[in-house]
Amino acid sequence: MLLIKILTVLVLLFLAVKLFFWLAPQFGSEPSRTRLENLALASRYQDGKFKNLEETPVLLPKSYSKLIRKQFKKNPGRIPEHILPSLKPDLDLNNTNPELSVIWLGHSTVLLRMEGVTIITDPVFGKRASPVSFVGPKPFPTSSQITLDDLPALDIVLISHDHFDHLDYRTIKRIHSEVKKFIVPLGVRDHLEKWGVDPEKISESDWGEAIDYSTLHFICTPARHFSGRRKQNNSTLWCSWVIQTDSLKIFYCGDSGYGNHFTDIGNQYGPFDFTLMESGAYGPYWPYIHMVPEETVRAHIDLKGRVLLPIHWGKYNLAFHPWKEPIIRLAKAANDNQITLATPVIGELVTPEKIPSVHWWEDL
Repeated sequence: MLLIKILTVLVLLFLAVKLFFWLAPQFGSEPSRTRLENLALASRYQDGKFKNLEETPVLLPKSYSKLIRKQFKKNPGRIPEHILPSLKPDLDLNNTNPELSVIWLGHSTVLLRMEGVTIITDPVFGKRASPVSFVGPKPFPTSSQITLDDLPALDIVLISHDHFDHLDYRTIKRIHSEVKKFIVPLGVRDHLEKWGVDPEKISESDWGEAIDYSTLHFICTPARHFSGRRKQNNSTLWCSWVIQTDSLKIFYCGDSGYGNHFTDIGNQYGPFDFTLMESGAYGPYWPYIHMVPEETVRAHIDLKGRVLLPIHWGKYNLAFHPWKEPIIRLAKAANDNQITLATPVIGELVTPEKIPSVHWWEDL
């Protein structure tokens, strides 16, 4: 009788978890295969899945068991021992350069103002980079917490892919009614529509396609990664973005492993005034979906970039490396290659005339 009760509880628990994964709105919606088959190139979208330009396993063979064991070992330095410095965004200062201003808000969230248009990339302001609020990576403590209430009116929300640390359900629910346009890769539209975003506000794009807004051109370009919210099924596209005006070019990396696509993008669209490049959450078990810092510098060179501003680091514990290892390695590689590296604290203003270069992490 006790065994029957235990089995019943386990079955009910399993069913509850399954129902949560299928019904909870934060997981979004599986996109329509028929619609995507009509929009995507057949060579990149087959059997309901998008493909990378190069063979890209998410994990190396026989890595999963090693990852599980590593989780239970001590990995010192992954979380800062001190509160990280940050600034409240000074939105008046953000008007000091009429052509371009950049404010890193942590991880891959960047506030851009270009020719009077305000853009935010991959906004994540939830308590955790997770589908639930009680488990998952929490932001590192900072001296000045930046919230959605600190943001200016947003013209554009620019999304690179649908992972939880780049596409946050609670953030989108809070801001979507005031945003003028969402620009997303193929398939992400379905998540947004399920969350109540007006379909007329959403523009989705395949690699190589462009979307215009005011005087800005947004070009969807390749990345080397994967997608999925309930599971890693690649049902939506992942991408990087080129943002250009008549006088400026910005490259937003999103998430990407190193590959030949950086050279191709640099040759076709470069040189770039700023590259916003991922530099963190890498590891030896997943070398094809995230870059190590030295590869980030190489990609910046491939892109023909002028100023490199690192993102995707310094906010969450998403890998086994110490929290400040990415910026230490990146600063050395940038110096070795004579690259101009912007090193703002979260919330600090960056303009073409004001490139922060203080190594603020060294004393932490």
